[in-house]
Amino acid sequence: MGLFEWIYRDPEPNYFKISTAPFVQGFCLPKSCPSHIVPHKIMALRGVWQLKKLVVSYCNWGGSSRGIRAFMESELPAFKQKNPQLEVVTELNRGQHPFLKGLYKNKNERVVCVKNLSQDEVLEAATKLRNSLGRKVVKLKTRHVTKQPSVQGTWSTALEL
Repeated sequence: MGLFEWIYRDPEPNYFKISTAPFVQGFCLPKSCPSHIVPHKIMALRGVWQLKKLVVSYCNWGGSSRGIRAFMESELPAFKQKNPQLEVVTELNRGQHPFLKGLYKNKNERVVCVKNLSQDEVLEAATKLRNSLGRKVVKLKTRHVTKQPSVQGTWSTALEL
């Protein structure tokens, strides 16, 4: 268990207290914490948000776009207001499944299919795109990566005498 920074929401609007509490690894809240505690983590690289542009592509007729159309009506204006650094563009693609495309400062892009998802799941996908750095996922060949391997060899739990 490590230490993690929490923000406590007080009943008074727009008032937050920051404190340090034990955090179980992952993004879910521990069961012992009250519901008014929210984990606080800034997803930016050196204080700069990496997502430049979010493209919301949908169909105004198809059933698979039902959730994203509801998201655009209810959640998207608040999402734009909370993220003024982000350019949000909507595009109509008739007869195509909906998707979210994130364009990042490092010239990478990520596309997330939101076919048949509810508006809450679409909001979660948009938030994940906003929070990610836009780097390519690299699979590590070993569990431990180092430039200088140990002279004694790799450590193991098996003791050979």
